[in-house]
Amino acid sequence: MTVSPQLQKACEQAIAMLMEEVKGAKAAVISTEDGFEVAARVENTAQVSRLAAMASSMAALGAIVGEESNLGACHNLVVQAQDGMIVMSQAKRSDVDLILSVVTGKDAVMGQLIYTTRAATALLQAA
Repeated sequence: MTVSPQLQKACEQAIAMLMEEVKGAKAAVISTEDGFEVAARVENTAQVSRLAAMASSMAALGAIVGEESNLGACHNLVVQAQDGMIVMSQAKRSDVDLILSVVTGKDAVMGQLIYTTRAATALLQAA
């Protein structure tokens, strides 16, 4: 899937912001809702295409959980693992829905990670 040059630039800016501002950021990927990579930066050996596909599946699961729990639409998912965290955030747009995924090491601060991810998501929604 192709996106407009303006949106592509916004995606690259969002990726740069996340990688620079989030302590312990190892990877940031922006993908379409159907799992296709739009922009990415990886500091380790993570496979971007696999992360994009997993983000798509997790977003769908989050949507179902939100609905079934009567909590409304799912905006973010947070996975805390032994060696780090992953935050996935949905950027709903009129032309294409995007999923922003950030992978961190265990030294990341969750509040900073969520705050910066929300700011990057807002940037994508406004582009």
